[in-house]
Amino acid sequence: MKLALCQLRVTDDKAANLLRAREILLRAADRGAAIAILPEMFCIAYEPRLFAAAAEPCPGGESAAMLAETARETGMWIVGGSVPERSENRLYNTSMSFSPAGYIGKYRKAHLFDIDVPGKFRFMESETIAAGSDYPLMLDAPMKTGVAVCFDIRFPEWARLVMQRDADLLALPAAFSRNTGPRHWELLLRARALDNQLFVAAVSPAQSRSAYGHSLVATPDGAVLHDCGEEEALAVLDLDPGMLAEMRRSIPVKANRRLDLYRLETTGD
Repeated sequence: MKLALCQLRVTDDKAANLLRAREILLRAADRGAAIAILPEMFCIAYEPRLFAAAAEPCPGGESAAMLAETARETGMWIVGGSVPERSENRLYNTSMSFSPAGYIGKYRKAHLFDIDVPGKFRFMESETIAAGSDYPLMLDAPMKTGVAVCFDIRFPEWARLVMQRDADLLALPAAFSRNTGPRHWELLLRARALDNQLFVAAVSPAQSRSAYGHSLVATPDGAVLHDCGEEEALAVLDLDPGMLAEMRRSIPVKANRRLDLYRLETTGD
């Protein structure tokens, strides 16, 4: 199964970003991708002061229209990164997904990036964005896929929910900062892939003052299949379902859980 990582250089010009996103998606389709993933906030630079002006209904806005048309035209499944969604006077960090038949669903980022290290670094996403209350979106795509966003990867329960729903791929639009990216980005992605015996595909904007870049795929045995580096890049990669089967057969983590001693429950279970 061919997967496309679309590491765009995102600017503060929304119209130009949407055109560039469509161009890279068309290139991904030309190279045979069955699923393509865009970055977090692919339509506007990841700067909170820009979110309100760029916000749109999801679906119903220009980003959704472009993604739906491109999925239909190319026959690809598209995890549409994320965009600032306006709903009932709130803003959300929202990822929409599309199949060739149209809109599938959306996921609003649940875990917000609120960090305050005195004298070093402060970023409070909750000052601009409201937290979603959705569980990861599940897609019956060519490889069964769960969708989460960026900071969600730091919460092992979120990836475990995707594993419990029998996903083979976790798609993670993201924009790690250049402060945390060098230390934690690859480590977290590899750990979640290994813990849950699935592929993790994390797609960032190209490196900028607000993004680390280095979109990558981690394999079910915790290795890095590909790292896109810092610049704008398109990587179309073959994901081998046989690797999933081999890892799960040789080290049967899911079967060996002690559900008599512990279990992960969602609200209402």
